[in-house]
Amino acid sequence: MNRVMVLFISASVLLVSGCGQSGTEVSASEYGGEWPFTVEGGRLDCVQGRAAIFIVGDKKYQLNGFARSKGYQPINSIWRDNPDIPGTKINIGEMTKLALKQC
Repeated sequence: MNRVMVLFISASVLLVSGCGQSGTEVSASEYGGEWPFTVEGGRLDCVQGRAAIFIVGDKKYQLNGFARSKGYQPINSIWRDNPDIPGTKINIGEMTKLALKQC
């Protein structure tokens, strides 16, 4: 294989795999008690127009109804319970707003 072909294939693989990741990195250490997730960190992004998502590893979770309609994973499995108000969750509004800024 010649050098140009190798470079083309490498660039194609990077493009398809999403290695040029966009979005905003966020972590529990930044938000303290307001951190709404049970994982330590991830990336917020806006895809497919207005789908606000939270990415942890290779999993993409829905933050809004548009993301839900596009089939992203439900956020409930990593959404932290609010210790101050039993039966409720920590507000994810700020995370959704930050994700939508990526649109």
